[in-house]
Amino acid sequence: MNHAAFDGVTIVLVTPYRNHTTSVNEDVATEIAARADRAGIHALTALGNTAEVQQLDIDERRSTLRAVALGRTDALLVAGVAGSLGTLLADAEFARDLGYDSVMVHEPADPFGDGSGLVAYYEQVADRAPLPVVLYLRSTRVKGHDLARLVAHPNIVAVKYAREDLFTLATLLNDASAAHCVWINGLAESRVPAFASLGVRGFTSGIANVRPEAALAVHAAARRGDLNGLGELLRDAIGPIEAIRAEDNGRFNVAVLKELLRWHGVEAGDVRAPHSPLTDSARARLRKAAASWAEAASA
Repeated sequence: MNHAAFDGVTIVLVTPYRNHTTSVNEDVATEIAARADRAGIHALTALGNTAEVQQLDIDERRSTLRAVALGRTDALLVAGVAGSLGTLLADAEFARDLGYDSVMVHEPADPFGDGSGLVAYYEQVADRAPLPVVLYLRSTRVKGHDLARLVAHPNIVAVKYAREDLFTLATLLNDASAAHCVWINGLAESRVPAFASLGVRGFTSGIANVRPEAALAVHAAARRGDLNGLGELLRDAIGPIEAIRAEDNGRFNVAVLKELLRWHGVEAGDVRAPHSPLTDSARARLRKAAASWAEAASA
C-alpha cells in the first residue's frame, strides 16, 4: 500500500442518487470517482461522511463501494466503514475483495464510552481488519496518550485528524510511536495553512467532487510553501463555498456539493435527512460564491 498518497489530496466522495434520493446512482458515482482519479487526486474515499454513509443501508453501501472501485485507475482506494464490529468487518472484507487498499473507521455513533472504550474498539478493529486501517477522529474523547498508544498498532497506517486541538497533534507528531503513521488534515482546505505549519500537508476534500484541480492547486501551494498563493485560493475561491457548507453544524455540507455538481452538468440527486437541502438564501449566496470562484480561476 502506498502510504505516501495520504500526503496528497484525499477526496471524500458524495453518494449520488436517482429520483431525488430513491436509490444510489452507480453510474454517476463511477463518473465522479473516475474524473477525480484522472485529474490526479491521490486517494478516493467511498462512504465518508460526505457520502451520507449513516443514511445508507447495506445494499446501498456496497453498491457505492462497487461504483467507486470501477472509477479508480491510479488513486488509492479507501472504504469508509461504520457500525458494530461484525458489520464493520463484513464491509471491510467486501471492500478488500473489490480491490480497496484500506478502510477508514468512523467514530462509533454510540454516545456512551470514554477514551479507553474507544481505544478498545479501535484495537479490536485493527486486530481483525483484513486491510490497513485509517482512523477518523472528530471528537476529543480519545486523549493524546491513548491516541499515541493506538497509532503504534502496526495495522493503523493513518489518522484522519478532524479535530481543532492542534496542540495535541503537534505533541503526537513528536512522539516516536507515531512515526510510521501518516497524519491527514481532516478539516479540508480551510485548515491547510494551520496543518501545514506542523508539516501535515495531506488533506481531505469535498470540493474535489466538483473541482479536483482546485483542491490539487491548494495542495501544490502548500507543498511549495506559497502562503500568498494559498491565501488567494482560500479567500477568493474555496473559502466562501466552504463557509456555506460549514454553517449551522454543516447542514448544507453535502447539498452544496450536489448543487455545484448540478451546475457543472452532473446530476447527483438530493440529500437525505438529517442533511438539509439548500434554502433559497443559501442557494443565492452559493451562486455568488461560485461566480467569484470562476472569476478567480480565469484570472
